[in-house]
Amino acid sequence: MADIKLDVNEREAIRSKLVAYCEEHFDLELEQFDAEFFTDYVIETLGIAIYNAGIDEAIRTHQAYSERIQEEIELKKIV
Repeated sequence: MADIKLDVNEREAIRSKLVAYCEEHFDLELEQFDAEFFTDYVIETLGIAIYNAGIDEAIRTHQAYSERIQEEIELKKIV
């Protein structure tokens, strides 16, 4: 699978949230360099699972809409 590419603003938002989380929950202050590596690790480790969960949800949503459309078509048939 290809690497997950995020734009600068998305990446910075994730990094800031991770830094804040570590400070709040672990009393751990991450320096810029450590925060960047931690962000990379989280994206590489969790990104694929989160991406796949999103794709699965999109498939389920599409299937539900398709079934509803099929039901509507069946109701409109002239018998």
